[in-house]
Amino acid sequence: MKKFILFFFIQIISVSIFSNPILESLIYKIRDPSTEKKEFREYLEKIGEYIAIDVAKDLKTKKQNIKTVMQIEAEHNLVDENIVLVTILRAGLPLFNGVFKVFPEAEAGFFAMQRNEKTLIASIDYVALPPMENKTVIIADTMLATAGSMLNAIKIIEKRNPKKIILICALAAKEGIDNILKHNPDIQIYPAYVDPVLNEVGYIVPGLGDAGDRCYGIK
Repeated sequence: MKKFILFFFIQIISVSIFSNPILESLIYKIRDPSTEKKEFREYLEKIGEYIAIDVAKDLKTKKQNIKTVMQIEAEHNLVDENIVLVTILRAGLPLFNGVFKVFPEAEAGFFAMQRNEKTLIASIDYVALPPMENKTVIIADTMLATAGSMLNAIKIIEKRNPKKIILICALAAKEGIDNILKHNPDIQIYPAYVDPVLNEVGYIVPGLGDAGDRCYGIK
């Protein structure tokens, strides 16, 4: 992974952008209209694993010794964070499952939201979150378009006093990233790929379509 300086409407900010042909091949596959639902979910899960492994490199670690069967101690650096994984139903689930494979001891939280296709504003229908005070919260959602739903989630999470908030997404629009960072420039964002624009109905272009529908069928 490489760090690039991205230019947005309001500010210049460092965002983690991946340079990995294997990860990019997975993005290529989820863009493909012929990819079936089962494979689409599997590709998203694998993307979540790849990104989460890279996120782990930026987390706090501690040294831990282990005595092997050879009766010799080996020293390793292990993640030393209390992690809460959060997703927004339903499109975020496959990516979330991939992240969960990397952080299997994490607690989990969920939002259910419904976007009004005319106003592009999401209503919150369900919230289930564990305690978050002084914990590292990782939000995994497949798409970051306008960031409206994500900001709704972030504002609720911020009231619970987490230590830090990290966003993981398969595909992001520059506008969505900019909106997140205008709200809170301390949030770390890890998109697998960034597309340039949104269309008139708030979809990422060139994008991949409605991720929820691609995962589970037309609602």
